Amino acid sequence: MRKLGYFALVALFCAAHGVEAVTYKLFVHGRSGENHCQTLSTVNDGTSDHNNYWGGAVTGLTNVRYVGFDGTKSGGAYSWSTCGAQKQLHDAVRVFCTGSNSCEIYTHSTGGLVAAAYFGQNNPSGVNISRIQLLASAAGGSELADFSTSYLAWLGFDTLGGALDQSVSTNGARLGFNHNNSNGRTYYTTSGEGSDYLNVTSPLLPGKDDGVLANHSLCNINQVADVGVSCSRGNGRLTESYACGFLWLSTCYKYHYRWTPYYTVYQGGGSHSHSDAKADYNRR
Repeated sequence: MRKLGYFALVALFCAAHGVEAVTYKLFVHGRSGENHCQTLSTVNDGTSDHNNYWGGAVTGLTNVRYVGFDGTKSGGAYSWSTCGAQKQLHDAVRVFCTGSNSCEIYTHSTGGLVAAAYFGQNNPSGVNISRIQLLASAAGGSELADFSTSYLAWLGFDTLGGALDQSVSTNGARLGFNHNNSNGRTYYTTSGEGSDYLNVTSPLLPGKDDGVLANHSLCNINQVADVGVSCSRGNGRLTESYACGFLWLSTCYKYHYRWTPYYTVYQGGGSHSHSDAKADYNRR
């Protein structure tokens, strides 16, 4: 009877003090010229979109927390420095996704590289993560970052100190870790083929693109390629046909294979741009 009385008192205490399991929605931003870092040491931190990366795209959700980092830190998307991308995500996971609480993680653009690298190289224990969704994922890198690090930096233009662009270049993103290893987690991805830049950037991006990323990254293809078809749902290979042979009278096929842990859930088509993908967190 004493034990029953004790547990009843504990239950009443928890109810009175609002102690209950919470599912936090963590939002990890992409490449930005702003520093979005803020302290993440308690569940009350990260409630504001510091320096407004998401621009009001996140609406209608409860328990939202913003995971911001400083892209100029050494290592860029792989940085474990104070305010570095990996350090900030690690802190967020330990604060919001442990104990009785759980998390859903949503990333945009370079944030997808940050999350995929973190879970590909680390398997944190005692964390409860029900979903990881990469919106317009840059996990495969961008030719725009290749251009930035190869030419703009040489000309003296600002490239976030070079660190972030180096990490999200096609080589930096693809050679930084094993994309087929997610320690058992699935990365749900979304994509589009519109442009925020009137297609001005498309000549730098092979195949179909969303103005910032080519489909080899958006469709989670396991190598840099000119992907001329849209991302289909799932993670099966993409098939692309083209004219070949004598007088191009025959039809040939090329195949694009995807990383195993990545799973496409949405393809927005030609009216859905890289920026529009910020609102794809509800896609299933």
